[in-house]
Amino acid sequence: MKRYKFFCIAALLLLCAQAKAQYLSDYTGRPYYLKTNDGIQGSALLTDNWLKGTVDFANGKTANAILNYNVYGDELLFKSPQDSSVQAFVEPVKSFSIKGITLEGSDQTDMNFSSGFPAVDDQTAKTFYQVVGDGKVKLLHYYKKKVQESTGFASQITTKTFITATSYYLFADNKMTKIKPSQKTILAALGDKADKIQEYVKANKVDFKSDAALAKLFSYYSSL
Repeated sequence: MKRYKFFCIAALLLLCAQAKAQYLSDYTGRPYYLKTNDGIQGSALLTDNWLKGTVDFANGKTANAILNYNVYGDELLFKSPQDSSVQAFVEPVKSFSIKGITLEGSDQTDMNFSSGFPAVDDQTAKTFYQVVGDGKVKLLHYYKKKVQESTGFASQITTKTFITATSYYLFADNKMTKIKPSQKTILAALGDKADKIQEYVKANKVDFKSDAALAKLFSYYSSL
């Protein structure tokens, strides 16, 4: 009986290991050339560090990988497990999450990005947004990289630099509305639960300039 139990446990561990291996490698990529020598200062990527993350594909599959997000090209990239080369996913990506990230424009360290929202301004349905607040009303943080050109005083040399621009959108009733997060705009968006939201804001002294605080506020709203 003991030998039978040992055999069952060993078989189960083997299946789990196989499933984990498949989960970690169940994606394919294509070589991706990151332009680093074209004279533009700064980086087109979201962060200087490549970090662990999870990817959800449009076909329903999920995979773990070492990720970074090319904000300038609006494309998710990964490091090949075989040779650490930079690659882009072959399968269309629906959403992804990155853990342990540090950004100047946000105080969240675990970030979730998603696409599939209605086209608005210069963005399309394929554009990725960071989902700060989730639920029936979503707060989305949009990151954009621009190339800024400048010429030094008394110089004919033009310098090109990547700069990051961000904006926020509310997604509700299948509509995208660009906003500047403030107590007024957020309370208006969550107006159907205004009394309880106001109580929460007062009790927790919500900082409307903090993505982490706004994420908790939207989570509370979704729980009502």
